[in-house]
Amino acid sequence: MNRLAVLLLVLALLPSASAAVNVQVPGGYVSTAPLVLDDMVVVRSSATFDGRSPPAVVAYIGGVESWRVVGPPTVQPDMADLVHAPAGAAACGAWPDTLLVAWSSGRLDALRLDGTSLWSVDTEVDGWGLTATPVLTPSFLVQVTRHGIEHRCLADGSLLARAEIGVGWRNPATVLNGTSYVGDETGRLWTWHGGEEQATSIPITGRLRHAPVPVAGGLLLHTQEDAGSAVAWHPLTSNGTPSNASPAHRLLGGAAPGMPLGLGQDTAIIADSTGLLHMTWTPEGWRTEEVDSRPVNGPLRSEEGLLLASENGPTGGFVVLDLDGWRTHEVAGPRGYGTAPPVVCGSGLLLVKDDGRMVVVDDHRSTCPLASLTPQVDRSPAVWSLSLLVAYLVGAVAWKRRGALHGAKWASPFLLVALVLVLPQIGVWWANLGPAADPDDVWDPSWPASWEGGQVVAFELPSGQVAIGGLSEAETVLDATMAAAAATGLTLTVEQHSLGPWVTAVEGVEGQGWVVEVDGLLLGVGAAQGALEPEAVVVWRLA
Repeated sequence: MNRLAVLLLVLALLPSASAAVNVQVPGGYVSTAPLVLDDMVVVRSSATFDGRSPPAVVAYIGGVESWRVVGPPTVQPDMADLVHAPAGAAACGAWPDTLLVAWSSGRLDALRLDGTSLWSVDTEVDGWGLTATPVLTPSFLVQVTRHGIEHRCLADGSLLARAEIGVGWRNPATVLNGTSYVGDETGRLWTWHGGEEQATSIPITGRLRHAPVPVAGGLLLHTQEDAGSAVAWHPLTSNGTPSNASPAHRLLGGAAPGMPLGLGQDTAIIADSTGLLHMTWTPEGWRTEEVDSRPVNGPLRSEEGLLLASENGPTGGFVVLDLDGWRTHEVAGPRGYGTAPPVVCGSGLLLVKDDGRMVVVDDHRSTCPLASLTPQVDRSPAVWSLSLLVAYLVGAVAWKRRGALHGAKWASPFLLVALVLVLPQIGVWWANLGPAADPDDVWDPSWPASWEGGQVVAFELPSGQVAIGGLSEAETVLDATMAAAAATGLTLTVEQHSLGPWVTAVEGVEGQGWVVEVDGLLLGVGAAQGALEPEAVVVWRLA
């Protein structure tokens, strides 16, 4: 009989399994491809346009959310790809395995793979800041900013060199033999040798919103025109300087061009609203072949012999083609607008759309780090109810046959199971029986009077207090905390604990841990379970 009680407890504590691998990424829109790193999947999201969800970078390890870093508020979607910089060293110092995150707020973050901050720097903002993906070289990283191009040390983020260029948007650099090439929104193609103080440029037609693609000793550009798009090819001279576009290699394309992909020394794929075009360079011009007619306006990707892209439309799916023969693979998954291409994850594909739906398509799901992600179904109410019923029945029978002592003996294991499972609910109930909190008791006279009567969130950092009030009314402490971080530009690391999601670092500061008070009283439940009144003061402090 005691074995049955133990079995009931084990069944209640085991997570329920599900064959579906379907994740809703927090934080709003997802416009870039997830990053797969051994046993980790990392994905970034942009803020929602209504401001209710801040941008975030979320890591999943072993199938569950491991950590989350909330980004600063933004007026432009975050569209730079996440970049993994393997551990290394250069003249400026050494660095561990690092994740580079370029935010459209202008901030460039280097995160360790546990989500803590290695370093963080702010770059110029003109309407918005960084939308170009960082580019790695063996000695430094190359970051295109709103008006410039920079070399930065991977060890500490220090600025090594910088040059002014034209205003840009989603325009990473291409680095060849130490020389950087980058386009802009004003119709210029820039060349910068890192040791020089100034960059040089030549005119191009249209706006360049991708990294130039090296093809056949020159650079392929697919520019956005006022009507449609245009493909141009600029030969490189012996000293690495691009010359004017070759008239024989100019093609007109469809609207909303994507980001081309080089496939070899003289071949490339371009994409736009009319579909995908395979292009082979010849001295006389391009030899072209249409390989798909679906609209693609984002990056193209090639992995494991496949060409991968996201169809961008109200019911758009994904483009998965064999590079050898262009055979189409039908892929089941989320549908809708999207620019993030599929990513090979284990033996399957990781798919995500703009609305943040992330799905693994795989016949052998155990090989993808997201495979073990399963919805956690709380079965404890059913189990403790069953335990109480069995305790009553077993106890009653034993009492009738052999007396009250035996009834208590046989019923006690099942009563214990019920007690263990009901403890969390008892904890929440007990926490609510505490002394009444009063926001007036913790009001800081330095706060603006306009914050009175609403919700205020404060973070007590070693460098001083950061507080924000006047937020939309949040239902829980965690919701208010996330909104405050987005409004103030603070970076939070949120991890899963026994109490649920919990803030473990603010601006990379971990200390001995963080605790939270609501109206001067220590929160006795998880931040996601702590309900907030319309008038409340939330204060996070180092333990």
